[in-house]
Order: sequence, then C-alpha cells, then structure tokens
Amino acid sequence: MTLNTTPSTDVTDALETRITVRAFLDKAVPDDMLRAILQTAMRSPSGGNLQPWKIHVMRGKTLAEFKADAKVKTLSGQMEEPSHPAYPANLWEPHRSWRYKLGMDMYDKIGVARDDKIGRMMWLANNATFFDAPVGLIITGDKRLEMPQHMDIGILIQSIMLLARESGLHTAPQGWWRNWPSVTSHHLDIDKGHEVLVGMAIGYGDPEARVNDLRADRAELVEVSKFYD
Repeated sequence: MTLNTTPSTDVTDALETRITVRAFLDKAVPDDMLRAILQTAMRSPSGGNLQPWKIHVMRGKTLAEFKADAKVKTLSGQMEEPSHPAYPANLWEPHRSWRYKLGMDMYDKIGVARDDKIGRMMWLANNATFFDAPVGLIITGDKRLEMPQHMDIGILIQSIMLLARESGLHTAPQGWWRNWPSVTSHHLDIDKGHEVLVGMAIGYGDPEARVNDLRADRAELVEVSKFYD
C-alpha cells in the first residue's frame, strides 16, 4: 500500500492514513504550518488542566548536531539508563506476539534478515537521525508526574500526529529518545527535574521508501472490547 501523502480532510481519514513513517523527504516544513500544528495541539485535554508537557522543537543546525551526537553514540554501542523502559518486563501474550510480528514485517520490508545483527543495528540507528525528518521534537515532563499525566502527554502526541496528517505531513513517535538522556541534556535547555518522555519526527513522508509501505496489524474490536446493555 502506497503512503498516503494527501492532506486529511477529517479525523477518520487522519487516523486511517496515519502510520509511523521511517523515511522522510528532504523537504522543509513551513514554519507557520509547524507552529499552527503545535499551537492547535495545545488544546489537548489534560486532567485538571495541568498541561504537564514541555515541547522542544529542533530544526536546522541544532537538529543536525543533535542527530550527529546521537548517531555516534548509537553506532558505538554505548548504552544509557533510560528514563522509562519501553515495555514491561517479560512481556506477555498477546502483546508479545504483536510486537514480534511488527518487527518481522518491518525487517521483511527493508530486506534485513532475522539473523543479520549488523544490518539490524544499522537500521535501528536511523532512529538517532529522526529518520532524516526536517523536524525533531523532544517532549519532557517533570519526574514527579504520575501515570495520569503521562496519559495526558499521550493525548498531546496523538493530537500532533492527527494535525500533521491534516497538513499533509507524517510523523514517527519515538520512545527511542528515552534511552539517550545525555544527548538531550547536552543539546537542549531542559528544565531542572524534567526527563525525556517521548520524541517525534515530523516531515513529508517518502512515498517511494519501502518501509513506508508497512501497515501494523490491529486487533479486531471483538478481541479487546466488551459491550454492556
């Protein structure tokens, strides 16, 4: 299925055409478009109107230096203590199988064999460059925040992604950046007591990149819901 790059005209279309894009065009996002997306996303709800987020927006020189630093650390095999683990320990079914299948489907799209550890590492390093998107976001929050505030930040992220589709853009939400606190603290003016919660790549998706043909499977409604009368 070819990547849909047409601006979405309604929420349903935005949801149905939104994917995690892992290859972007070398095309700048207009400043007024980017600011409008983020300003509108600020209308996202949060419990008690806490608005528990700070958004760090990188472009140009700052983004280039940030990516270069992150890629060097990634390819050197350096590891840091993540601000939060990506998944629960000993992931259980059916979540384990969903995650495994997505990985297999992605590597099949890009032609990397399951046992090609070097190839996988090189591909994963693309996370460190925001998949060559022209805009990189890092969203931070106070370390004292609890789970409900983390949910609020998730709502903000969804708003940004849907508004991006309305503008003909695509995104890649990236928990990856929780693994590199030294990079973010070196390049960004992060408030004392804040931590990285998520990152996001924003730009024009490359419709010719095979990896952007990937569509993650979804469970059927009957599998995850119960209706009560």
